[in-house]
Amino acid sequence: MNKVVVPFPIGQKLCSPIAQFFRIGDSHVKFGEIHASGRLPLSRVAFEAGRLKQQNQLAAQLRTEGVEITIDTGAAELSSPAWFGTFVRHAPWLEEVPEKPLGPSDYDEGAIERMAEMAITFDADRILAPTHFLGDRNFEGWLSVDAASCAILRRALDCLGGSRVRIDYPVLHSVQGLIDPASRKALVETLSNLPVDALWMRLSGLGKEPGPQKIRSLVRMLGGLHNLGNPVILDYCSGLNAEAAEAFGVSSGAAGGILELDQFSARNWHKHPEMRDPDFKSGRPRIVQVPGLGRGFRAHEFELLARAKGGRKLLLQSEHASATSIDEMVRSRKVIQALHIARSQEALQGIPDLNRAGHFLSKTVPAAERLAKDISFLKPAEAQAKAAEVDLESLLTRTRVHAETMGKVADALEGLHEERGKDSPRARACDLNVAVASPPGVQRK
Repeated sequence: MNKVVVPFPIGQKLCSPIAQFFRIGDSHVKFGEIHASGRLPLSRVAFEAGRLKQQNQLAAQLRTEGVEITIDTGAAELSSPAWFGTFVRHAPWLEEVPEKPLGPSDYDEGAIERMAEMAITFDADRILAPTHFLGDRNFEGWLSVDAASCAILRRALDCLGGSRVRIDYPVLHSVQGLIDPASRKALVETLSNLPVDALWMRLSGLGKEPGPQKIRSLVRMLGGLHNLGNPVILDYCSGLNAEAAEAFGVSSGAAGGILELDQFSARNWHKHPEMRDPDFKSGRPRIVQVPGLGRGFRAHEFELLARAKGGRKLLLQSEHASATSIDEMVRSRKVIQALHIARSQEALQGIPDLNRAGHFLSKTVPAAERLAKDISFLKPAEAQAKAAEVDLESLLTRTRVHAETMGKVADALEGLHEERGKDSPRARACDLNVAVASPPGVQRK
């Protein structure tokens, strides 16, 4: 019999896939429009259980086109005084709408089995294990409770015919909390015995904008999880923080929404929401993310900067996504942000693994630093700022501070690259649990 010799991949040229999970959030209509246009090729999406009933039509459509479907049970939010009264209370696995935050005793076998039934009913490819914020001030034993729930969920899925459904494990903690060796050791020891695929790291304190100390701590902390052998997904994260972790090989990908669900803060996790003044009109501020900058501005601030001399070229054009006018940039900010996320990740994925950190440091970071400096030099007209009700001094101060910060981030990452070396261990790639996503209109088998 002839021997078939399979050539071993040359490390210098190996390009591991990078996973991008788009969290749908409450933007299902916008996601549907972008995907239907063919401009945004989705391969993985995550739906929140509390929104499944109203978003099931989109989930079904994406499922037929080969898009991998993940369901977030919402267990963490249901146990938070700040969140349990929101949309999460409509999760299909709940028998009744909760009147108070769920406690450890609420996650019994019956509840876990209903989560498994939900995953199978909605034909999910992955389900996030019901886990909780490990810095919870009201209960310190969530790690052991969640580990037991995860094991029960695996048995329930297998018994109900859902053996193909993978379980991913969300780790909700602060960056500082996981820097502590004892905390990280306890987490690793617990996770090493669980039937899970990927780890989803949702980290409070990371924020949207990169900072030298934060990004250095993030890379070092995530590097300490590689011995588990699981893919590592940075959850509620996007932009330069996510790209840095992917380039340095400490994460396998990222999960986040479009201008939402892209940062996690547990600052008020344990607090009940304050009663709102019925006459107070609230709403989510319109944020325009500047592609490649690592931060965004409120819409009226963005418009003011863009109208300054040289502003249009800086703020409307980028390597991966651009707009033809200021109005288009503001109006289509979600589309442009989604395209930037997808295309920048695709560009990084085309770089060999061993060259990604160097590429990020020699191209992406200098471009962001240069863009930040150029924006800080813009001089919007005071009359226009007054008409737009923009605090011009505050805005210009923030642009200068961001430019200085980006310089410090570049220095921190350079030092980290020298410290880690080119051959540092990398997180395992997160493979798709379905066939490769098909073009719109082509059904998956």
